[in-house]
Amino acid sequence: MNATNNHQSDNLQLEKIKKALAKYGIYNEEQLNEAIKNMKPLNIGCMVSPVPSNEGNVKNII
Repeated sequence: MNATNNHQSDNLQLEKIKKALAKYGIYNEEQLNEAIKNMKPLNIGCMVSPVPSNEGNVKNII
């Protein structure tokens, strides 16, 4: 992908983000910051994988 295509792809992604934010009445950085500030806490526990236990493989590093 050359630089022109990369730029067009970036612009397309930016337009998609702007369109999604507009659905919530967010049109500028100040409105976005205010919306983030007023968000309820988000539980992302369902989006992460548990860390595997390494009890048998733990090495002491000093």
